[in-house]
Parts: sequence; C-alpha cells; structure tokens
Amino acid sequence: MDYISVVSIVIFATTLFLMIKRPRGIKLGYAAGIGAVASLVLGTVTLGQAAQAFANIWDASLAFIGIVAFAVILDAMGFFKWAALKVVRLANGSGIRLYFYISILTTVVSILFANDSAVLILTPIVLEIINRLKFDGKSKLAYLFSAGLIADTAAMPLITSNPINILSADYFGYTFIDHFIFMGPIALATITTSILIVYMFFRKKIPKKYDISLIDNVDTDSTPIGTGMLKISLATLVAIDVGYVTASLYRIPVSLVICSGAIFLLIVYCMNLKIYGADSKRKGLKGLASEINWDIVLFMLSIFLVVQGLTNAGIADLLASLLVETNSMPSIFGIISPSLIVTFGASLMNNWPMTILGLMSIQQITNTIVLSNQMFTGLVFSNIIGNNLGPHFFPLGSLAILMWLEIMKRKGVNISLKSYLKVGAVLSIVEVVVASVVLWVEINYFSFSLII
Repeated sequence: MDYISVVSIVIFATTLFLMIKRPRGIKLGYAAGIGAVASLVLGTVTLGQAAQAFANIWDASLAFIGIVAFAVILDAMGFFKWAALKVVRLANGSGIRLYFYISILTTVVSILFANDSAVLILTPIVLEIINRLKFDGKSKLAYLFSAGLIADTAAMPLITSNPINILSADYFGYTFIDHFIFMGPIALATITTSILIVYMFFRKKIPKKYDISLIDNVDTDSTPIGTGMLKISLATLVAIDVGYVTASLYRIPVSLVICSGAIFLLIVYCMNLKIYGADSKRKGLKGLASEINWDIVLFMLSIFLVVQGLTNAGIADLLASLLVETNSMPSIFGIISPSLIVTFGASLMNNWPMTILGLMSIQQITNTIVLSNQMFTGLVFSNIIGNNLGPHFFPLGSLAILMWLEIMKRKGVNISLKSYLKVGAVLSIVEVVVASVVLWVEINYFSFSLII
C-alpha cells in the first residue's frame, strides 16, 4: 500500500473512532472536521477536491438548514404539539389506535421535514404525552420506537425527506419528480411493513386503554397554535410542495425553495411575537437559532473530504467492483445484493460517508464500463435504499437514531444495544429486502429507468 492509501485509511478509522466514542463530549461535526483538516494537511485530499466537495454538498446542506429551521419555527408555534394532541384524542382511549396514529404522524413529519427533524421534535413530545398518560416503562417502548425507527424509515419518498436523497439527486442530475416516481411506491411498502413489524414486536406491551382525560393536562404546558397561524403554516407547506415540483421542472436547487418557505414563516412568526406578549414559552430568534443543529452541516462537508481520501486510496474502486458483480446477478438478486452491501457499509460507518462512497463508486463504474439505463438505475436507487433503510441496523449508521437514543437518555429512558438490535436489525433487513423487491418490479415490469 502506498502513502495515500495508508494515511487515508488511518484518518478515516480515527474519524470513525471519534464519532463513536465522542471523547470529552466532542460533537460529530468537530470529529469529522478533525478528519477533514488532517486529510488536507497530510495531502490525501487536494484543495481542488475540497472545493468540489463544497460544490457537491451545498444544496443538501442548505436544504437541511432550511428544513430544520422550518420545523423549529413550527414547533415554536405549537404546531407539532397541536398535531400530537389531536392524534391522542382521535385514538379515543385506545392504546392500539394511538400506536398506529403516532406512527402515521411520525411518517408525515419525517416525509415533510426529514427524519432528523422528526426525531428531534416528536420524540420529546411523544415521551411527554405517554408520561402524562401514565404508561409504564415497557408500554412506552412501542411509541418511542415508533417515533424513532418509523421516522428513519419514512425519510424516502421525497428528495427533501433526507439530505442524502438531495445529495444523490444533485450528483446524478435527476429531478424531484424522478425520485418520487421511484421512491414513492417503495416508501409506501416499507413504511407499512415497518409499522406492522414494530407493532408485532410490542403488541403485548401496548396498553389496551388509557384515560383520555389525562391529556388535558398537557395543554397547559405550552401555548397551542392559533387558528390563523395554523392556516398560514398549512398554506406555506402546500406552497413549498408545489415549489418543489416547479423547481424540479426548471432544475432549480430544492434548497432555495425550502429556505424561502422558512424565511417567510420566520417573518410571520416574528411579526406575531408581540401578539404572544410575555409568554416565555415562545422562543425569540436566538432561541430558534439554538435549536438548529449547525454541527451536522459541518459534519456533512467534513465527512465528504474524509471519504474523498478513501476514494483516492482506491476504496471506491473496490466497492465499484463489488457493486458491478452483484448488480449483474440474475433476477431480483441484482437489486437485493447491492442494497445489502450498502446496508452493511452504512451500519458500520454511518450512512453519510457510505452514501458518498457509493455515489463515487457508481460514478467510477459509469466512467469505465457501459451500463444499461436499467443497471444504472438499479445501482443509484440500491444506494439510496441501503443508506435510507440500512443504517438503523446498528445505531451508529444513522444520525437520526443516534439523536433519538441521546434524547431518550437525557429524559431518563435507556435502551440497551441488545434491546435495540432485537428490533432495529430485524426491521432494517426486512425493509431493505421489501424495498429492493419493489424497485426490481419497477425496473423490470414497469420499465422505469433513469437516463445516464
């Protein structure tokens, strides 16, 4: 092995160690930042490649900020608390209905506001509600796993549901509509499967009934969203979704759409702060800014550089060879096998670096051999499937799951690795297989494909 290969692998391994162990409470962005600086200083990545990394990542990063900011503003308005309480009342005292309704709410929030936002915002709300309903420790897990794993599963149908979707679309130049055509049916199948599997794991622990009158106490904890603000919020959401489609047709970066929506809602929120008056529960601008996970943006850019070092070391070539071999397998195995390879990689190294490594590997494949549109499509979306669904096989694989576990730990709910794997590992593999089967059907029976 040459100098570049050895140093790149050492930098990546060190970065991964810092991300897992988090010595002295170091943040993920700083951990990846150390690896990025080391990559530049030690020469495994050039300044030109760093500039290219920024060009590749800016849309996904800006979109992430916009999505999270939009969700934070809605949360400050009381939108998500209002929605959660509506769900509790709709369940009308049935613990089983409540599980399914919370799962549906989590799904919708994850699709519209990305999995990270869904986990950050809904987990504390769900935990507060089930505490007020006096569910015991075992009963809580069904609803908490719904808020965590279902959120991670649901971040697939829209490009904006997960920043890695934006990254892939930007990298290969396909549109918001293209993504939805492929991933919409896949998301429907996997979300339904996930909700049912988590239910089967916890069905005996879900309480049959709960006292709905207990939920009235939750209302006093924060000011609910007003009717006028609710209408404006919903209208803004609709406008953003229309904007996504329009932007896709004209090749406008989706980040500009979501950021425009977030700025508009922020202006409306600030104009209404005086109306809210002395209500201390309404956050000011500093409070809103502190809720945005800026650290993740640094992580996105930094890990791109670290993985670029691996690509320079030839790791992408090895992955490319493996993906070509598995993609050429007969029938449905040509989709399932690449998806499982990506799943394994994402679970071990986190889905962000694995997504980037997968994109670079697929690009190398297209540069060296002639792929049919169908084979190219299979590789692109197998990479998305493995990196969307595979990461929650192991907690390290997904930032959303890491944040979910951290939030619950702060709230006094500890889930052991063994307890998590019993659900997460099984769910992840089943989801990836189901998603791969649907993708195979789309490509082979409906002739869906991207154009190289």
